[in-house]
Amino acid sequence: MDLQIIETEKDYQDLLTWVDLQFDLNIAPESREGKKLHSALLLVKKYEDQQYAIPSPNTI
Repeated sequence: MDLQIIETEKDYQDLLTWVDLQFDLNIAPESREGKKLHSALLLVKKYEDQQYAIPSPNTI
């Protein structure tokens, strides 16, 4: 998988599928693939923060 900025819902779903497969492989976090997975999760978080923002609660 080539990592790139997530621009569409399809890109997002494809990356989530790939991430899920990586978790099933139990790869080591410090390995090259583990670092790639970490980068993918950062891309997913960025996309989710933009597309599915949770508003802050009103504090009065």
